[in-house]
Amino acid sequence: MEYKHECEDCGGTEFDVDDARAEMTCQACGLAIDNYTNDADTNSSISMGEERTQEALDVFANNPNAAQGGRMNPFGDRTDHAGRRLTSAQRALFIRLGRADRSSQREKDPMCREVKLTLARMFGDNLARATTHLVDAACRKLSPEQEAVRRTLTPGEQAKLSCPKTSITRKKRELRGETHQDNLQIIALAIAVISHEWLRTPAFNPQVVMAQYNITEQQFKNAKSTIMKSYKARLRQKWVAAPKGITRAALRADKLDIAAENLDRALAEKLNEEELKLVNTVFWNIMNDLEEPTAEGPLTNVAIPFIAGCAMYAALCLIGLNHGNLGRVAGAVGLSPAGLTNRLKDIEHKATTGQLPEAQQMFSALEETDFDSSSKDEGVEDGAEE
Repeated sequence: MEYKHECEDCGGTEFDVDDARAEMTCQACGLAIDNYTNDADTNSSISMGEERTQEALDVFANNPNAAQGGRMNPFGDRTDHAGRRLTSAQRALFIRLGRADRSSQREKDPMCREVKLTLARMFGDNLARATTHLVDAACRKLSPEQEAVRRTLTPGEQAKLSCPKTSITRKKRELRGETHQDNLQIIALAIAVISHEWLRTPAFNPQVVMAQYNITEQQFKNAKSTIMKSYKARLRQKWVAAPKGITRAALRADKLDIAAENLDRALAEKLNEEELKLVNTVFWNIMNDLEEPTAEGPLTNVAIPFIAGCAMYAALCLIGLNHGNLGRVAGAVGLSPAGLTNRLKDIEHKATTGQLPEAQQMFSALEETDFDSSSKDEGVEDGAEE
């Protein structure tokens, strides 16, 4: 379409007109120029509403401090940040990038956007994009229609459908981060771990990440539990898509690998290389006797890290290296010393009564071990569990 005015950049007179955005674009160089009209359609709900909703949503807007995310200049700057004049080729490139940027929407919830950026920074863009719907469920409030439905449900279901980010950030001090950035990292870690279990994203060792970002076991477990309960509640209402979880056997194997790595790292502080090699040999023999890691073993209803902790402490006792290592083993699998000994007692009872013959080898050298005194030596009262 021809207009009487010229493009200020190249002098062209042919423009593509976009009434929905009240602008026209030079066909020669791509420069966008304001084109406000008195036509009622320019500001109608049809042109400015429905058409905009068809645009792709940019969930990774790079400016978390802006209300709607960072924007590029669609009109093309003439100079760079140092004041040097841009060439025509440079301006044409940035005009095209600006137009592409302007044609995308921005994530409106500030914390939702920040969690996505935190996930990308901590675990990479691929995982961040794969978990977008988990972040939305964890950080976005319910729509007015969904909130109306929530109010008709039982108190317990209403609590689960509350916004998880609000619950996590308002917990007592030991369950939430000290700063806003701490809370973002806690939520990001919880979502990354859930994504492995539910979305088959690559496995990683959460204890390493927790140590790097000073996240406690309590903070991580609280955030993970809160997000999972809320997502499952939304799933019951059919407000979110059902995740295609990793197979139970594969997930159990991944968790055992992570638990074994944590146990190895914890014991390396006290045992030498030869001792550690011997302990690991006995440990894996015990795990094989227990048919782990599989989904059909005799202890399949027990979390695999706890089984690994019991097997490792049993291996230490068989070799005679258990003294002073109860706390290390328990901490590596997320238990207190008393919690680990309680689980050992339960497995021992099943083994001696014939309910669990696969575990009898574990306790051939444990008969004289006083679990209660061991846990007290570690400075933790019996029964005190994480």
